[in-house]
Amino acid sequence: MPPNSPRETTNLEQPTLRASRQFDQPPRPTRTPRAAGGQEVRGRFFHTPRRVAIAGDWHANTDYARQVIAYAAKRNADILVHLGDFGYSFKDSYLDAIDAALAAEDMVLGFVEGNHEDFDWLLAQPVAEDGLRYLRGRIVHLPRGLRWNWGQTRCLALGGAHSIDRFLRTEGKSWWPQEQISGADVRTAVDGGPVDVMFCHDCPGGIEVPGMARDRYGFPPEELAESEANRAKLRFVVDRVRPCRLWHGHFHHRYRTILEGADYRTVIDGLGRDNNPIDNNMVVLNLGDVGFHPALGGR
Repeated sequence: MPPNSPRETTNLEQPTLRASRQFDQPPRPTRTPRAAGGQEVRGRFFHTPRRVAIAGDWHANTDYARQVIAYAAKRNADILVHLGDFGYSFKDSYLDAIDAALAAEDMVLGFVEGNHEDFDWLLAQPVAEDGLRYLRGRIVHLPRGLRWNWGQTRCLALGGAHSIDRFLRTEGKSWWPQEQISGADVRTAVDGGPVDVMFCHDCPGGIEVPGMARDRYGFPPEELAESEANRAKLRFVVDRVRPCRLWHGHFHHRYRTILEGADYRTVIDGLGRDNNPIDNNMVVLNLGDVGFHPALGGR
């Protein structure tokens, strides 16, 4: 499914340093998630928040994640959306520590999957009736294609990306074939029609992420082509659901630009990674700004 031909993107001012229910391959079960850090707040993620924190890659960095959660709480965030490369091997110690930090601030975290996640474990966890995977009382996975409304803001989750360094990794231990967006994911994502905001790990095709050429220099051409194929699938979805805003991680750079589609405009925000200044990795916004930007005028 090729996307529409990319249009030019318009750079905005640089920001201040700052479902498909299953995948195609059947997962294998390992350990079982358990409650930790206080009572489970089932369904809380879907409660309309006043302020939303959005964070980029953490790579299972416990200390950094706790700092971000504390900082989000100081800025009065009710919910934290994580843009993937969240848990990697999903160690109990990591999930327990993050759940406890969230409980201390009375927050809930929902994450889309990145490419560096143990998909065999993650996809073995059951999907609850509300469409979420509950890994801990306050940590939920947002499966690809999941839609929900926060007030008038229509949201869509679509994680996944390609690992251009997979030739250096071991399948089933540090790389998993379920990482890419599938055709089934694309169909599920577009079925529900237009949205206001997309939460993704990858960046759609047609966007030149700052530093991307330098960061990808020397990687095998076939891996770069696979990466662009995944971005093309994401762009196909964007062209059809026409979000006002799209938030992503993966490239580890904080930037903002406008994607000029054939009949829409989308403000694209990329966020940084762990060990960056927290304002590079995370933003906190009023709900009304999560799926809207003044550059889009009256839309």
